[in-house]
Amino acid sequence: MNTLAHSGVFWAGLIAGLVLIYFLPTMIGIIRKVESLGLLIFLNVLPTGAGWFAAMVMAFMLPRREPPLAYARYQYPPRYPQAPNGYW
Repeated sequence: MNTLAHSGVFWAGLIAGLVLIYFLPTMIGIIRKVESLGLLIFLNVLPTGAGWFAAMVMAFMLPRREPPLAYARYQYPPRYPQAPNGYW
């Protein structure tokens, strides 16, 4: 057990895992594409456990951003109808 405590790979992996868990609410918010992502990141960066918990709840509760609507072009009929043979 003592060799594990002195292993640099163990501590690097442990710190990386803890940082990953700390920023988990932000990553969930980015993946879900929530609306108030800035507020979510602000709460996540606060150095309190309550801020992390609030950010985790918000990551799942905030509504998703809707993509912009794409309007289809309307094809207007010609102004003057044409005769079938081209003459009137």
